[in-house]
Amino acid sequence: MTAPVAALGRGTARQISQVGALARFFRDTVTSWRTLPRAGRRVARRIFANQVWFTAVQAVPLVIVLGSILSYLVISQAVRELGRLNATALIGTLMVVAIVRELGPLLTALIVAGRSGTAIATELATNTVMGEVHALEGMGIDPLHYLVLPRFLAGIVSVFCLIVLFDNVAIAAGWLAAAAQGMSSARYFDIVLRSLGARDVWLTVLKGLVFGAIVGTVPSFEGLRVRGGPTGVPVSASRAVVESILAIFLGSALFVALAT
Repeated sequence: MTAPVAALGRGTARQISQVGALARFFRDTVTSWRTLPRAGRRVARRIFANQVWFTAVQAVPLVIVLGSILSYLVISQAVRELGRLNATALIGTLMVVAIVRELGPLLTALIVAGRSGTAIATELATNTVMGEVHALEGMGIDPLHYLVLPRFLAGIVSVFCLIVLFDNVAIAAGWLAAAAQGMSSARYFDIVLRSLGARDVWLTVLKGLVFGAIVGTVPSFEGLRVRGGPTGVPVSASRAVVESILAIFLGSALFVALAT
């Protein structure tokens, strides 16, 4: 009778322990820049630049395509349906609340988590399995300085920049959709700009920072704690993506709760 309850308790305890370990890993990563040697900053900057190139620049076409399609579909349908009700003024609220504030940051973070999170976890897990992480530690080099911190910072910068790109592309695509339905450009931009406030901008900025930190932390954490040799690499990558996606959705829900 008590076996299921005991198993549930053990599973819950493991999850809480893992959350605590992840929180300590995040803290250590954030504070590791203080001990980064001056001689190693050039290496860290090069890794950071490479990560931004892969995570942000190479993901630009995908973000543009998804942002354009999503906004065009939503706004074209909204103009048609709301026009029948003489409520086209609500298009601005729909664009700002549904796309700019919510779907833009969420979808962008999911794109980066699925694309770059997998790469980060796989690379670090492979380094761990091949003994490269232990070799760095044996030479007195902190792996956080060269393996985690540049990827963490690149994740924040990349997600934030891609969110800004996604939102601007979505607004432009929404304008094309509205124009195709007969709405004038002046009317569209007037509605959208009147609906966009400073609160929406700050929420978008905060989401970019939080989601970027998630993408930079969770895959690195799972990659460095890989177990089971080479066969554990894909398991670590899969776990990293699943946990990143879950954390992003939980973070988005928390933002909604706090905003309301």
